[in-house]
Amino acid sequence: MLNGMVNWPGDINHVPIGYTMPSAMKPLKIGIPGKPIFNKFVIVETSNKNKTTYTGFCIDVFLEVVKIVEESYGLPYEFEVFNGTYDELVDRVHDKTYDAAVGDITILANRSNYVEFTQPYTKPGLSMIVPLKSKDSHKARMLMKPFSWKLWLVTLGTLLYTMFGVWWIESRIAKNSDFEGSLTDQLNSALWYTFSSIFFAQRENIQSNLTRPLVTIWMFVVFVMTSSYTASLTAMLTVPLLEPIKVKDVEWLKITNSRIACDGGSVWDYLVNVQNFNPENIKNVTSQYDFQELFDNDTIVAAFLELPYKKLLVNQYCKSFTSTQDTFGFGAQGF
Repeated sequence: MLNGMVNWPGDINHVPIGYTMPSAMKPLKIGIPGKPIFNKFVIVETSNKNKTTYTGFCIDVFLEVVKIVEESYGLPYEFEVFNGTYDELVDRVHDKTYDAAVGDITILANRSNYVEFTQPYTKPGLSMIVPLKSKDSHKARMLMKPFSWKLWLVTLGTLLYTMFGVWWIESRIAKNSDFEGSLTDQLNSALWYTFSSIFFAQRENIQSNLTRPLVTIWMFVVFVMTSSYTASLTAMLTVPLLEPIKVKDVEWLKITNSRIACDGGSVWDYLVNVQNFNPENIKNVTSQYDFQELFDNDTIVAAFLELPYKKLLVNQYCKSFTSTQDTFGFGAQGF
């Protein structure tokens, strides 16, 4: 029984010939992919009691749509797992084996010639994934990296300027006994006083009121510099230093005949027919967990994935993979 008005295609007011509403006796038969490469989108689980459950992102989207539809009229349905390719699943809808198909099905022009798609529920696009590697950095040089060489020179210049200022005022004007002796001893005392003040460990006493403003300015500079240095060094030691490997762009992959990977099907067709990749250099991957191994043993240097898959893979292996900024035109996903 219908609980509300049905909007038939063409805005007609009568039930068109050939249309029958689904019922509990004859529910909609909906095909879903049984072997998705990324199992977060469609998950099929069978319990010990032979009870099958269907979960995943695509199933959740479909169930939310069903809730909205059932506010107007009932929509009985049943899922049926299809273990063929996505193109074959679309063909089963076209030949009326299934009434509809639900899953991570890409909306493509050639498929639209045989079936009708819903509005897409994911962003369209194809992205290139490349592995990350740790930057080669020496531990000794790591201590110098928080500041640029120009800033180190400015710091050294400020240190020497303060040292000569303390030496001149305390030894020449104030005649401070802590800065007496030969010229070398006086300069050493002034240098040690200025340098040890970085760690607040100076032992010499200053007597002239002219020295105190100079030392105050130096202490303020020391405070700012040490705080900035500590923060920068901490960030460099705690945040992984990662950078993409040598892959430059798509043209570089073609010129060097580099091996790449994709999830097969429509993406493989796009890479061969549109991007003009050599088919022999493309490896079809059947599981999301194979990408890590393929990158680790240098079987491939890059992978091409649709945006939803890219986000899942990069989030799962955030320390191993990254995506390039270039996004290629490709279909979104829909039912």
